[in-house]
Amino acid sequence: MRVVVTGGAGFLGSHIVDALLAQGDDVVVVDDLSTGDRANLDPRADLRIADISDLSALQRELGTHRVDAVVHCAAKTKVVESMAKPELYERVIVGGTRNVLETTRRLGARVVVNISTGGAIYGETPVCADENVPVDPQSNYGRFKAAAEKLVESSDLRAVTLRLANIYGPRQRTDLEGGVIAIFLGCWKRGEPLTMFGDGSYERDYVYIADVVEAVTTALGGTHAGTFNIGTGIATSVKQLLSSLSAILGPPPSIRAAPARPAEVLRACVNPTKAAREGLWHPKTALLEGLRLTAAAEGVLLS
Repeated sequence: MRVVVTGGAGFLGSHIVDALLAQGDDVVVVDDLSTGDRANLDPRADLRIADISDLSALQRELGTHRVDAVVHCAAKTKVVESMAKPELYERVIVGGTRNVLETTRRLGARVVVNISTGGAIYGETPVCADENVPVDPQSNYGRFKAAAEKLVESSDLRAVTLRLANIYGPRQRTDLEGGVIAIFLGCWKRGEPLTMFGDGSYERDYVYIADVVEAVTTALGGTHAGTFNIGTGIATSVKQLLSSLSAILGPPPSIRAAPARPAEVLRACVNPTKAAREGLWHPKTALLEGLRLTAAAEGVLLS
């Protein structure tokens, strides 16, 4: 199978590329390298440098070679920044999704796996949200991802949208908001203070990268269509996360308090029951094990 992976030089995208190459697929990566990194990519992947919001550049880089499928990861992902730069976020997330669908459909794609957000699209989730909960995004990022989902849903491709909880694992950048685990591990490694926003009661559903990749590859190779939550259904507070990391790494260097951030959801958690019920996916890696694997891969856990 010949697969286009947008944002394929990024954290999630590069892990998806690795898995597709491992199963013998031909992979074309489209990335503007604004947050992605060539170093993340297996040299067997065919990298095309393009901004998905630029239709002519996208079509020029992809040329006329037929493709079978697209995994659409590329997006701007900073919730706080989206409030200050709505035009940029709408152009990349909504316009970029429209361009990707148009271009890959023209090249013969039959299926699209759209990477969306469970953390930002449902709003506050006192109970872990299932796919029937009305979307209630509190940020521009969430609103534009919801609009992009509708574009994917209305396409004539077999479309699978995966609403991801907070992903973590090796290669995650430390300068993006969702990467609190990567940020904390980096501080531990350098012996620097950890910053806790608010009182540490923010809760998130943390899902390990390898589990998410499995959901993507299964969606590509199967017959599923529609929207699926990909998470653990377990909400973990920042304080609980620090406790788990301390159990693995010992006490943190120090903790610095900071004001709560604007547009921050207090509790974000998704219910993955539908994915399990329909035979698509279920979570495998418990948080403590995933943290241990990540810390070891990043050189923080040395023994």
